[in-house]
Amino acid sequence: MQIAPPGLIDQSKVTAGVRRAERALVPEVIYIRHTFTPDWTGEQSLFFRVLLSDAASAPNKLRQTTQKIEAKILAEIKADELGVLTYFNYRSKAEQAKLRDPIWD
Repeated sequence: MQIAPPGLIDQSKVTAGVRRAERALVPEVIYIRHTFTPDWTGEQSLFFRVLLSDAASAPNKLRQTTQKIEAKILAEIKADELGVLTYFNYRSKAEQAKLRDPIWD
């Protein structure tokens, strides 16, 4: 994959795609947040923080749920055209309530 230089990505289109995915993934997904920032190698990357319902984050459902979510988000944002690396982080609603991490709000 060729990496896109920062500033060449229409972030409003990415945001719109994320919102479409978020709506389509109810009730498993409570919300999706994303940020463009360099990863550990310095490459421009797109990081997703996905807050899951407690039911969707059950151990027997988690793998299937995350695969479905990632496929939907990547399709909606047309990730293959963006030229950025993507990273996904997940947290359950109960976990966030306990941790109260402001970056996840």
